[in-house]
Amino acid sequence: MSRLDPRCVFALAAYLSMFAVFSQNLWLMAGLLVLALLAAILLRVDLPRVFQRLKRLWQVIIFVALMQSIFSPSGQVWFQIGSVALLTSGGVVKGLVVLGRLAILILGGSLFTVYSMREMIQGMIRLRMPYQIAYMISVGIRFVPLMGEELRDSLTALALRGIVIEKLKLNKRLKVYTFLLLPIVAGSLHNARALTMSMEMRGFGAYSGRTSYFILSPGRRDYVFLAAVFLLTILTIVIMASGIIL
Repeated sequence: MSRLDPRCVFALAAYLSMFAVFSQNLWLMAGLLVLALLAAILLRVDLPRVFQRLKRLWQVIIFVALMQSIFSPSGQVWFQIGSVALLTSGGVVKGLVVLGRLAILILGGSLFTVYSMREMIQGMIRLRMPYQIAYMISVGIRFVPLMGEELRDSLTALALRGIVIEKLKLNKRLKVYTFLLLPIVAGSLHNARALTMSMEMRGFGAYSGRTSYFILSPGRRDYVFLAAVFLLTILTIVIMASGIIL
């Protein structure tokens, strides 16, 4: 699968994200998560890095489970104080659904990391997307990691000066993040302006059409994969409509 056309991954990611967002069933979410994990393994995605991000989602599931148990209790009460239910089986299920949804979206996004930026742009162009929009998306994807790296460097600089953000109070922590984010955003806007001027000086967008030496040509395996995704989409819609697992 590592040599699949990027458009196949677009179709799979659209399928996973669409049903992950609209579904509220835990079993369907588990099936989508297994499918996303299998696709990531076959595409040889850097899973240790993805799992490192997923570790931070446990706080989200605990928070959602508590909020759903308190404000929308359902199912069996597992823990309560007086007449207030703090933890219910329905709240835990909803928390797991949120965790599965976020995990599927993260895994779906990680599927694109196996392709180069050139392949991604060409895939979007072959999907009839204007080149300007495809290039804009690629530039945005490039700028996000740079902003994250600058934020990590700023946090490291604060730690070297003896400022531990985790030990600060919430209001002071928010002020520190505000002071850090403002110069990062300003620097990103400055870099975007310089990039725009450079592109205009090189005649970017001067012609309506644009040629490319690298052209994607789908093969038989790509068509089989797209047909499988289409059939899987129809099957999932039929299952949700019939209420088999809902």
